[in-house]
Amino acid sequence: MSSTAFLVVTFATLADIALASWLLFRGRSTRVDLLRVGITALIVAAFVGMQLAGSFVVVHSYFLAVSLSYVVTMALVPLMGVAVLVAARKRAVTKPVRGIAIASLVLVPIGIDATFIEPFRLVTETATVPVAREHVLAKPIVIGVLSDIQLVVVTDREREAVARVMAAKPDLILLPGDLQQVGFDHFAELIPSFRALLAPLSAPLGVWFVEGNCESTGEARMLLEGTPVKILDNEIVRFDRDGTRLTLCGVDLTFDSPRAKSALAEIQRDDGENDVRIVVAHRPDVMQKLAPNTRVDLIVAGHTHGGQVQIPFFGPPITLSAVPRDIAAGGLHTLDGRRIYVSRGIGWEHGHAPRVRFLCTPEVSLLTLRPRNSNAE
Repeated sequence: MSSTAFLVVTFATLADIALASWLLFRGRSTRVDLLRVGITALIVAAFVGMQLAGSFVVVHSYFLAVSLSYVVTMALVPLMGVAVLVAARKRAVTKPVRGIAIASLVLVPIGIDATFIEPFRLVTETATVPVAREHVLAKPIVIGVLSDIQLVVVTDREREAVARVMAAKPDLILLPGDLQQVGFDHFAELIPSFRALLAPLSAPLGVWFVEGNCESTGEARMLLEGTPVKILDNEIVRFDRDGTRLTLCGVDLTFDSPRAKSALAEIQRDDGENDVRIVVAHRPDVMQKLAPNTRVDLIVAGHTHGGQVQIPFFGPPITLSAVPRDIAAGGLHTLDGRRIYVSRGIGWEHGHAPRVRFLCTPEVSLLTLRPRNSNAE
């Protein structure tokens, strides 16, 4: 969270706490019952709504509103719960209200995990991608995916991510955008350490990057100069690996330019069944640009971070993507014959956004392409 966001959220939350305390506990002899709690909740919710609208108008940041909502939920609610339980020693508090107060305390461990533990708990996700026999996969192909690194400073966590990918000895490594989020003022400072971070990356079929939200293709060239990473800028490259032909297409952030449209059209042409075809893009929405039952074998994307927060039996409330929620949540999916893998990414949204991941750990992805109905090693 940026310093501006921190100050705004801190003062707004203090104001919310003061308002809620006054509404709940005004009048020493008045008991705290469900009616009073309900009225307090409605008034505070309206006040928070005004704060959210104001923050968006003044700072023009959607993520600042998200930060305020998160802190109000994770701090204000349990604090009021504690205040009610303390007040119950000296004033009348009904049993249902005590129960609500006790229940609110469950947000404390959730908030601690989501803010201080889970964002740093890097996991390795693996998926097997079946490829039709007629596409001629001579042997399995392993693809390492490092998506949405989104760092502001290089730490051991990012080094661990690189080490995990290299330990798998992948045939191909893909970086689907958003390498950093330091901002223009500190961009140059990051370059040496970032280049050192990516220096160990190596794969027989190369290490390939496509444009994301956080840096243009030009900025990416500055970051990646002197590293093993090459940029796929609305173009197609072809490989031959141990008898397997692989065609890789990488498109820019909007995939709506003439060059992007041309590349996506070319890789879908039914002019041969003897190669494996992969499209890599930052946003999973690219799948909607491909025809149902497309000739493309796999789409690889990032961008959504899995939503960063996933609610059991519902999924991520926010994905910033037009693809179905279950796809945006991450993993391997098939929709209308289009197979896509969406990485939850390594980092998280910075700037005005809160540092949060809940039931949505950051991931390094290892995808293995295998012939369908085959156990080939």
